[in-house]
Amino acid sequence: MRTRGARWAGLALWGALLGAGEAAAQRLPFTWDVPQVVDAVDVPGVMMADGIPVRIHAVRSKEKPQVLLQHLVDRFLAWGFFIPPVEQQAQPFRQPQLTALDTERLISYTVILQPYPDGTTAVYLGEADLSQPPTRSSSFAPIFPGASEVLHSDVEAARSLTYSAAAKQPEVETFYREELGKAGYTEVEKNLYRNGSDELQVMVRPAKGEQVSVVVIRRAAPGTEPGSDDEG
Repeated sequence: MRTRGARWAGLALWGALLGAGEAAAQRLPFTWDVPQVVDAVDVPGVMMADGIPVRIHAVRSKEKPQVLLQHLVDRFLAWGFFIPPVEQQAQPFRQPQLTALDTERLISYTVILQPYPDGTTAVYLGEADLSQPPTRSSSFAPIFPGASEVLHSDVEAARSLTYSAAAKQPEVETFYREELGKAGYTEVEKNLYRNGSDELQVMVRPAKGEQVSVVVIRRAAPGTEPGSDDEG
């Protein structure tokens, strides 16, 4: 017959093994583990934000933003990540946003939550690798002077440039009309430019305050081979 002391020793050993397993799991790459996921959107490729590589994930959850936010806070803390105080958290969007830092791997994790009218919540998840110095690559399109929050994306079908600017929509559109004209582009439709097999679509939309949001998409013109005039 096993004594009470033997049973307690067995439980203690089992607990130690569980603890070792949890510690080993936390040395693996971090996973988001968003609850109540309804569907997910694949965002291929790596984006460049101010020269820093960023991977994006997007899912939709049945949970409310408050529940998701608390879940992710708890998960960040469980993994030992540093969460800056609320007053130091950047909030460039109207939607709730939270950032945490893995101080060992130097990876920052950012989540943006957007509630939908049907009660679900869009969850945008970003992972920025801060372990290497930023790579300043030249842009495929001009950027309006004084731009901020510059983000480059390079995927198989197209490249994109996104940023904010303190300007009015007509100012930015005139800027691109002049600059792209100097570069040999022709405006075939309003804010749509072509130069050989190269096509640039410029979209300017009002944003918060006196800002506008600018998106420039580069792709192959219809009827041409992708990348036939690409500079590499």
